[in-house]
Amino acid sequence: MHQPYGAPESWDEVPPVIIRAVAVALADSGWADVRTTEHTIVVPLDDRAPGLPGPATRGEHLYVVWGGARPEWSWGTAHPNAPAGGHLAPLLAPPDDPVAITAQILRVLRTGRPLP
Repeated sequence: MHQPYGAPESWDEVPPVIIRAVAVALADSGWADVRTTEHTIVVPLDDRAPGLPGPATRGEHLYVVWGGARPEWSWGTAHPNAPAGGHLAPLLAPPDDPVAITAQILRVLRTGRPLP
């Protein structure tokens, strides 16, 4: 299988083109206040996230992070490095498919869970 960005398990950071594509797609879906780093997508939560009502009410964020022992996309509503954070769930998206990553993020925002 051709992997245009190299093997994901060897990434030190997510290829910028993937992060940019996800951020643009989220902005096009009404989430223009998304912030990104080389391995994280941060979506500030509000009432547009009915799947995460508690965290949205508290003004928390959705963190979508690339990494882990077996690198994959994961998500959580507490900063992964915060003392109370670090509890991430798999996003269930291919590592290098911005359309699928975006779809899963939007599904988490809508329902509170990724596709089964």
